[in-house]
Amino acid sequence: MNIRRKTVVTVISKIGDRKPKADACLVVIYGQSIGHKHLLKPGEILIGRSSQAQIQIDHESVSRRHARIVLSDNGVVLSDLGSTNGTYVNDEAITERALGNGDLLKVGRTILKYLSTDNIEAAYYEEIYRLTTIDGLTRCFNGRYAREALVREVSRASRYKRPLSLLMFDVDDFARINEEFGHLAGDAVLAQLGKRLARRIRREDIFARTGGGEFAILVPEVDKAGAVHLGQRLLRIIGETAFGFDEVQIPVTLSLGAASLDEVIEAEGDPTTAPGVRAVGAGTSPGGDAFASQTSTHGATESGADPGSRTGSGEIHDRFHALCESLMSLTRQRLAKAKTQGKGRLQS
Repeated sequence: MNIRRKTVVTVISKIGDRKPKADACLVVIYGQSIGHKHLLKPGEILIGRSSQAQIQIDHESVSRRHARIVLSDNGVVLSDLGSTNGTYVNDEAITERALGNGDLLKVGRTILKYLSTDNIEAAYYEEIYRLTTIDGLTRCFNGRYAREALVREVSRASRYKRPLSLLMFDVDDFARINEEFGHLAGDAVLAQLGKRLARRIRREDIFARTGGGEFAILVPEVDKAGAVHLGQRLLRIIGETAFGFDEVQIPVTLSLGAASLDEVIEAEGDPTTAPGVRAVGAGTSPGGDAFASQTSTHGATESGADPGSRTGSGEIHDRFHALCESLMSLTRQRLAKAKTQGKGRLQS
C-alpha cells in the first residue's frame, strides 16, 4: 500500500550567539542498540544506512542517506535528505529544523533523544536510568517497572485490605496493522495510543506497555466495579478519534480483561496459597510473556530463598508473589476470552 506523506517545513528561528555544547549527543531510546550514545562533533554528521554514515542505522526503514545534522556556531540543525520514510522531530515531519535539548528524533523505526547540557554524562546516565523504566516508543512504563509495581501494590493492598485491580488489553489484529500499513504505521498507532490514554487516567494509576501491542493498567484503590467502568471508558476513548499515519486513517479497537485482587485473595485460614497459583505454575503464565513470567523469579531472588520455601518472612514474601501470579493469570484469561468474543470487547 502506498502511503503519501505530507512534509511540514519548520522555519529555523535565530538562535543568536549561543554555541552548541561540544559534548552534545544523541541517545538511542527505541530501536536497535538501545542506550547507545552518539557523540556529536562540529561539522556535518550523516545519518543513514550507508557505510559512510557517521550514525549508521542498518534497517530497511532507513534510507542510505536519510538525514544530516550540522553543528555550527549558530546551533544544531537537522535536515532530511529526501528519505523514503521521512525524518521526524517530536512526531512532526520536517525538512529542516533546529534542535533543542530533549528533542526526540525519529529515523525509520529508531528514536533518538538529543542531549545538550552542561554535564552531558549526568544527562546521559539519567536517560539510561529512564530507559530501565520507560518504554521509548509509547513513553509509558515498561514491563519491568510494571512487574515491580505490581508486587509493591499487591503487598500494600493485601496487608491493609485495600482494593486493587488490574486491566490488560491488546490492540486487536495488531499484526495485521503492521502487515497492511507497515511497521512505521504500527509504531505510530502504539505511540498515539500511549499518549491518548496517559492523559486520561489518574496520576496514581500505573500504565505500562508489556510487550508488542499489549498494555496493562494497575489501578490502586479501585474495586472490580471501578475497573470495569475504567475499561469501558478506555474503549470509548479509543473510539473518539481515528488513529492515523501520513494522512491514512487506521481503524483501532482494543480487547480488555479486568480482575481485582479480592477475587484471588486466599481463604482467611490459609496464608500460604492463592486460588489459581497451582493451575498456572510458579513463574509461568498462559501468555508466557516477560511481564507475567518474571514476577515469581524476581521475588525468589530478592528473598534469597527457593520459591517453594515457606519460613519466616519468606513465607509472607512468597505469598505476595503468588497473589501477583494469580491476579495476572486471571486477568490474562479474561483478556483471552474477550478476544474470542470479537473486537472491542471487555471481559471481567
